[in-house]
Formats: sequence, structure tokens, C-alpha cells
Amino acid sequence: MTEPVAYIRRTSGGTYISLTPISDKYGDKTDKTLPLYTAEQLHPMKWFVRSKELEDEDEDYLFLSGSNLDDLEYFGFDYARAFDTKEEAEKWTNPLTEAVQLPVEGE
Repeated sequence: MTEPVAYIRRTSGGTYISLTPISDKYGDKTDKTLPLYTAEQLHPMKWFVRSKELEDEDEDYLFLSGSNLDDLEYFGFDYARAFDTKEEAEKWTNPLTEAVQLPVEGE
């Protein structure tokens, strides 16, 4: 996982936020210090092109698929083509599709 953006520690004296792990008064970094992550770090997001309407039979959206964009096939999310930016995804939209940002598990 990526590095946290900050650390937080709550004590009876107050709540402390730091860019580095917070030590107690004896210099010991305890497990009372919690790392803080951004939503993007916890759930990486990518852009996809999908149908605007749900498909009748499966109640799922269809996604632009393929590792190269030579064929414009549409399948379920498992085969979806991911884009890094909204602008890249919007180049492949048409009146029946839209660019959406969704969380991804990994590459």
C-alpha cells in the first residue's frame, strides 16, 4: 500500500496530527498512532466508458472493453478498458455511452 499522507493520535491532552509517526513523551512510536490515507489511496479510481442505460436482461451496464481499441466491443466490467483521465475516456463516448469514474482493485 502507499504511504499515508499524515498520522493522527488522540490522547487525553487532545488530538494530534503530524506528517510523520507521532511519538509519545518517551519517544516510543506506539500503536495509538493511526495512519491517515486519502480516499484515492484507499480506493484507486479509473475512468471507464459504459452504456448510459442498464441492459434489460442482466440489469448491468455494458463497458467498452479490450486492451487495444481496435474493436469497439462492450462487455461486463471484468473486461472493461480503463483510462487514466476523463479526457481520454470521453474520446471514446458516443450518444449511447458515458465516461464514469469507478474504484478499481488493482492492475
